[in-house]
Amino acid sequence: MDRVAIVILNYMNYKDTIECVESVSIDNYPEKEIIIVDNGSLNESRTELEKKFGNVSGIHLLWSDKNTGFAKGNNIGICFATNALSCKFVLVVNNDTVFQDPNMITILKNSYDTGIGILGPRIIGCDGQEQNPLRLGDFKNKSNLQQDLHYRRRIFSLRFNLWMKLSFKQSGWYQKLKQANVFRKKKERQKNLQNNLPLESISSLHLVLQGACFLLTPDYFKYYPCLFPGTFLYYEEDILTMLTSKVNLEKKFIDTTYIFHKENKSTAMSFANNNTGKTLHHINSIEIARKIFPLDYETLIETYFKKK
Repeated sequence: MDRVAIVILNYMNYKDTIECVESVSIDNYPEKEIIIVDNGSLNESRTELEKKFGNVSGIHLLWSDKNTGFAKGNNIGICFATNALSCKFVLVVNNDTVFQDPNMITILKNSYDTGIGILGPRIIGCDGQEQNPLRLGDFKNKSNLQQDLHYRRRIFSLRFNLWMKLSFKQSGWYQKLKQANVFRKKKERQKNLQNNLPLESISSLHLVLQGACFLLTPDYFKYYPCLFPGTFLYYEEDILTMLTSKVNLEKKFIDTTYIFHKENKSTAMSFANNNTGKTLHHINSIEIARKIFPLDYETLIETYFKKK
């Protein structure tokens, strides 16, 4: 039986990390290893995690000297899983998720077939909404020029919205609109658009899975040693779909199992109310996606994955 590594990234939010790790015990898959990566937390996370799990068999604690972001932080655990533990499957889960289905790992792993690079379960948010799959990829059947224009429009929109927030928020009009719940209604419309996707198992080259829980397969590791390391935060799901589609690997959503997601606790601790910082990271990630979209596989590997 193949061993499955479960990589959990912690940043400051050790209480949720502890709850997540403890919830893994409900899963019946026998051959699993838990890898906790602390991503340079500035609070007592390291002390608390060592106290709780330092001598527990099957749990490995890894430390980063600084916060390297979502992808690079998880890559510390992914590389340890594949190189030190020889795991062929790696389940990446957010630390603010809770395992509730005792058969989740088994169902995901049994759903793997040749040509599948990544699998994801249903993800249920604290509001009861389904979060997976996110959508079909924006770059489906698009030329380099079409996709470049798409990215440029998104970057312009984010920069314009950021400018509006920094100037418009100072006005009385903004407060009146906020009191009228205009912005909340916009978020609800966006959620409704996402939930129009059918809640049934589906596989596609262009499927974008939510990043809170996904299983990397041996087919993925044939081409890529880890997640794309060029971003700090945001847009990782779309870039991951871009990577797998470059090598004709499908992503698969499985509707017969699920995980609970408390949502964005570590991000909130990282940025507090600094929405400007989050937007700038989002813009930077889309800029990087724009650069790598036209690259062929060999150039992508040479430029971003090989150590210099």
